[in-house]
Amino acid sequence: MDKRNDAGTLLPMVVTEGVTVNVLPNETHEYVMDSGQVAQGYGITKYNIRQHLLQHPDELVEGKHYVKGVSIPNTPTKQPNQVWWTKRGIIRLGFFIKSERAKLFRDWAEELIIKVDEFVAQGAVIMPQKALPKKRNHNRLTSERLIRLLTLTHRIDNAELRNEIVEQLMGEGGAL
Repeated sequence: MDKRNDAGTLLPMVVTEGVTVNVLPNETHEYVMDSGQVAQGYGITKYNIRQHLLQHPDELVEGKHYVKGVSIPNTPTKQPNQVWWTKRGIIRLGFFIKSERAKLFRDWAEELIIKVDEFVAQGAVIMPQKALPKKRNHNRLTSERLIRLLTLTHRIDNAELRNEIVEQLMGEGGAL
């Protein structure tokens, strides 16, 4: 996919494993990102981004934290009212978004700001990757959970069904 456009070059940047966003170099703000890319980075929806913008007008200032597409000539979408987030805005949004992925995105954004002078002309800058935290497996069968389930099987009147459930819980050849 060609990332070149009238406004310049969108730079694909890896935030973390499986998460890549595109930043648009900008003379005034160094770079900007559209709401969709910011939402992707934070692991939320564009609607959440819009809600934060509406709920925090005193903290998210136009021209400082975000700009409208009309302020950026030849934006890729050519939508004059599209919101483009500045590096300051991306960080400020992070104050309102609380999640594991948001923490990773804030870390990435911080590194980007610090290393913005190290951009390369090839069109891709890869920042240090941090692995997403492993999802907690809510369905895992711990020994405590196994014991609780086995004690509940005594309530099953059908002996054949009860024995089959106990066998499945214990697995082949005994306890898990």
